Amino acid sequence: MIEDQTAARSFYFTTRDLLIMAVLAALGGVASTYVNAVGNAVHAALGFPGATQWAAGLHSLWIVLAMGILRKTGAGTLMGIIKGSVELMSGNTHGVIILLINLVAGLLVDFGFFLFRDKRSIAPYLVAGGLSAGSNVIIFQLFATLPTNILAMGAILLLSVVAAISGIIFSGFAPFFLVNALIKADVIKIPEKVTQKRKIGWFILSGVFVLALLLTVYLRTTLKGSPTIVISGAVENPYEFPSQSYTPDLVTQQMPFRGIQTPYTGYPLLKLVEYAHPLPGADTLLIKASDGYAFLISFDELKTNPNILAVQQGKGQNASFDVVGPQSSKAWVRNVIEVNISISHGLIIQTTTGETFTFQPDKWLSEMDSTQVALPDGSQKLQGVPLWKVIDSFVLNEDPLIVHIESDHEKQSFTWHEINGDDSLRIFTVIRDQVFEYALGAMSGDIYLYPVTGIEVE
Repeated sequence: MIEDQTAARSFYFTTRDLLIMAVLAALGGVASTYVNAVGNAVHAALGFPGATQWAAGLHSLWIVLAMGILRKTGAGTLMGIIKGSVELMSGNTHGVIILLINLVAGLLVDFGFFLFRDKRSIAPYLVAGGLSAGSNVIIFQLFATLPTNILAMGAILLLSVVAAISGIIFSGFAPFFLVNALIKADVIKIPEKVTQKRKIGWFILSGVFVLALLLTVYLRTTLKGSPTIVISGAVENPYEFPSQSYTPDLVTQQMPFRGIQTPYTGYPLLKLVEYAHPLPGADTLLIKASDGYAFLISFDELKTNPNILAVQQGKGQNASFDVVGPQSSKAWVRNVIEVNISISHGLIIQTTTGETFTFQPDKWLSEMDSTQVALPDGSQKLQGVPLWKVIDSFVLNEDPLIVHIESDHEKQSFTWHEINGDDSLRIFTVIRDQVFEYALGAMSGDIYLYPVTGIEVE
């Protein structure tokens, strides 16, 4: 007990404080993946403007909860950094930007509580929850593909308001009542009065604000795209766009921006690909971004979806291109540096009864999620589909199943009970020099078999 009091006097955050933040950050970081999935499902079902942000407050809940328990200026910021790091290391599809989003959310939680001397009232919870959740939209849009029309500002404002309301509900009311319930149950103990040195508090908040600003500038600079797009792969005429010899007409298309119909103006990606003269059999595009992110688009969608555009942001050497319009929002890629055209080769799935099926990646785009995967020759960000969903769609029956995954030199086997419902175990698509390969791995980034040469189900 004496040692704990000494530590409390020596360090601003005690071991207990750090443990609380670590546990809540881990829970929040893992939960965010599922919150995104549920949020997208609700938006797909309802489709009203702003529906994507109804659950925004669930992302900030954990930061406000930590602040409500600790009540120390800086706890929100540190909690945001830890939570953002957890999400980044767990393969969040937004990459390093997620760290900035959580840092700013944590800063605003600190600020919301700092405004009020009485940390026990509900007011700091509501202000902190609304500000932190609403900030997510603003930070995202600093790095997002924006339509050129002024209506985009109205869409961002609407989304921010919806996110802030979600924050007031899920990150304001919920943590307030939860913290008070824990206090009444004697699970946690909080001093009746927390001494707050205002000058030190302002110093901490100002320092974090400068840090967030510097990180924003750094990310905007390092994640900046190229002024040209390389059109390459299985083509007769690889080239860089814009090209002096070819520039198609600009086209304006109406398409949803975060649930709101707004116009985008850009170059039809189909025209850019056709000018490269794809080889016979070419059927897949891999859109690559400057930050390593990549996603697939099938030729079938490219030819039937007129909304797929290469939209230019900025001018001259400060220009960059974003691909917008695919059916899957994951294929909306910012800061595009290359469009690689390939001839796909599916993965054969056989059963002991003699049936044969083919896994074609371009048919599974809606089920794909990306993560950084540790391949033998280096780490890459790859797209993967849950193994159980692939098996279920082709060969599931009432009999017990054993799934054998084969590579050139090894085989791994799983019972259906082991893999059923496990979204972490995935078949990842690896494209190298227009050659399709497959890897069995996990969303954590671990690889179990590579290259996968076939799947057998009995």
